[in-house]
Amino acid sequence: MSDAVQIQVADSHLYPGCAVRIAHLPEPAAATEAASRAEAIVEFADGSGAHATCHRRAHDELELTVDGYATQKRHPVAARHWLLFAVDATHSSWRVKRRLP
Repeated sequence: MSDAVQIQVADSHLYPGCAVRIAHLPEPAAATEAASRAEAIVEFADGSGAHATCHRRAHDELELTVDGYATQKRHPVAARHWLLFAVDATHSSWRVKRRLP
């Protein structure tokens, strides 16, 4: 899965306000919703990781669905769906806006 989007989180889990770095986010595909979804690997600050799917909702908004995982301290974190917003013009720095249902 070498073409997966690499996402780095500044903590061991996501929460509203959490900082997120995405080095090379593909531009949104205009054709279909399925084409605009991308597989991702989320790397947390404590060294844990999870598989995810990301979808650009708008130019500055990103939906991120993260599979369940365990932190390095073995704390289980359930699968969650998040809304992120870009905080810079290059779209490499993001923040978690809120949890989605």
